[in-house]
Formats: sequence, structure tokens, C-alpha cells
Amino acid sequence: MEKQRQSFHDNSLYRILITAIAVAATFLVAIETTRFNSNYHHYIERLELIVFGLLVLDFVVNLFLGQPLKYMHKYLLSFEGAVDLVTSLPFFILLFDLEQFHFLKLILGIAAFLKIARFSDALTIFKDVIISERKSILASLYLMMLLTFAISTVLYFVEKDANPKGFSSILESMWWSVVTLATVGYGDVVPVTALGKLLGALASIVGLGMFALPAGILANGFAQELARIKYITSWNLVSKVPLFATLDRGTISEIARMLTVKRFSKNETIIKQGDIGDAMYFILEGEVEVVIADSDKIVQLKKGQFFGEIALLRDTKRTASVIAKRRCEMLELTSYELKHLIRSRPEIVSKIEKVANARFDLP
Repeated sequence: MEKQRQSFHDNSLYRILITAIAVAATFLVAIETTRFNSNYHHYIERLELIVFGLLVLDFVVNLFLGQPLKYMHKYLLSFEGAVDLVTSLPFFILLFDLEQFHFLKLILGIAAFLKIARFSDALTIFKDVIISERKSILASLYLMMLLTFAISTVLYFVEKDANPKGFSSILESMWWSVVTLATVGYGDVVPVTALGKLLGALASIVGLGMFALPAGILANGFAQELARIKYITSWNLVSKVPLFATLDRGTISEIARMLTVKRFSKNETIIKQGDIGDAMYFILEGEVEVVIADSDKIVQLKKGQFFGEIALLRDTKRTASVIAKRRCEMLELTSYELKHLIRSRPEIVSKIEKVANARFDLP
């Protein structure tokens, strides 16, 4: 049933509808807090009832897809299930006209925007980065808090007599410390003594590096996570190629690291029939057509498939043309890179050629 729900969520029409409904729900709740609502309150409330009713329907459908009971329980305890549940509640607040829970309807209505998160690969990566880098992020936040308290305490003792309005206590001084370390500098509270100004200048310089530390940790985490995803994707694609079926995991990993990303626009010719082949391609995104000049047959290849592998072993002419049906992103493996690996690992030649001879009837 979990696979059934995932397949349901992967449907393009479903994604577009839920995204539109979630945006509409958030927009209507936001409008409700403006003066525009006073003139059209009745219409806005009717629209909200329809939109949140659709969110209730989505929740019921997802819950039904969770049969049997153990899957329903798992769905309700998941982030997606929790979001679906709370964003269904405004419908009942509207239906039964529970004015005392109006503030709750506004909060839960804005939360409807979180339903879009399930369709975003970027947010999934962000979550994984936060989890993997949590210790480093917590350490940097601790240093930021320590520095904020330290500077607030020092400025309190330096400025309390000369500027009691802005630095009457350590807690009052913390406002100045935060805006100074964050290099925002609102200017509503400033030190007036010479020593206070000197400490303020130092705090601004230190803040440039200290508040940039979490951003650096996240950026590094993103780079590592994207590299990991690319490697796993490349490895899986290479391992599916029959030519490499008999190779060990280490050799497949080496081949996967040789892949480079290539992008092709709609209707662009990727391979032309009659040209000498020098690379094969793995489709990451998009769709291509394989066209053979002497035949009316057209083969379509989609995400996860590959073509042009014979060029890795023989300098022969291409037997078909390959054209991008829409914008495509692919991984390219050139014969030069593979031959370089073969020179350093000659024992894999016989394995690849044995499979090639059986698959393509090569001489």
C-alpha cells in the first residue's frame, strides 16, 4: 500500500492539483486578515470551505490508501500525514462556524503550504543535510549564543552609566549584540563611549565570520549530499548496463565516477546516424527518440535507460540517430575514459568483450 500511495503522489496531475489547492488555501487565509475581507467576507468564506473541503478529501484518500490498519497508523504518524490532518481541520471550523477557533483556522490554513514540501526534492535534501550536520550546526549555534552573551555582558558594564536607556541590563544589551553581530545595525541603540564604540566595531567584524559559520556548514553539507546522490544514481545506472554486468562493485564505482553531466534542448540531435561513435549516454531526465533511417520504427527511451554503448568498444559508425523529444539531462561516458580505465585494469577487457560479443555479435 505504501508503494500505491507513492505512485499516487508521483502522478503529475495530482501534484499540480494539490499545489494549486495549497496555494489557494494559503492565499485565501492571508486575504482574510486584510481590509478586503470586510467587503467580500461571505464569498471568501465560501471559497475557503471548498478549498479546505478538497484538502479533507485528499486526507481521506491518502488514509484509505494506507489500508490495512498498520499502514494507516504509519501514515498518520508521518510528517505528510500530520500535515494532511492539521490542514483538514479548518474545514470543520468553517463548517460548524466555530468563531472561537478563528485564530487556529488562520494558523492551520497557512500550514497548508507545507503540503507542497512532499513534492520538492530540494526540501528533502535540505532535511537530510540538517540531520547529517546537526552536531556541527548545534556547535555553531552554541558559539553564537556564547558570543552574544559575552558581548552583551561587557557592553552592559561599559555603557550602563553613560547610556542607561539602551544598556540598562544584560538582557537589554542583547538586542544591540544580536543586530551588531548579525551585521544588521538598525541604529536604534548605539554605544556612546569610546570603549563601547571600539567594542562595537570588533563585534561587527567578529559577527561577519561567526554568523556565516552555519551558512558555510549547510553549503558544505549540500555539496556533499548532492555528490552522494549523483554517485548513487550513476552507480545504479552503470550497474544496469549489460556490458558491465560481470564487473565487480569497485570497477563499477570507478566507471560511475567517470560520468559527466550533459544537457540537450528539445529537438536537439544527440547522436547522428553515420557518425563515428565515441560515447554512451544514460538518461537522467527527459525522453529521446531513436530513429533508424532505413526503417519506419521509432524507439522511445525514457529516464533510467541508456544508449550508444557499442561505441565504447568499437570505432564504428552509429546505426541510428537519437533526438531529444524534450529537454534532457544525461550522463555521458566516453570511450576515451573507459579505455583509460582498461589500460590500468586490463583484466576487465575480456569480461566486457565477452558480454559484447554475445549481445551484439561482434567480430
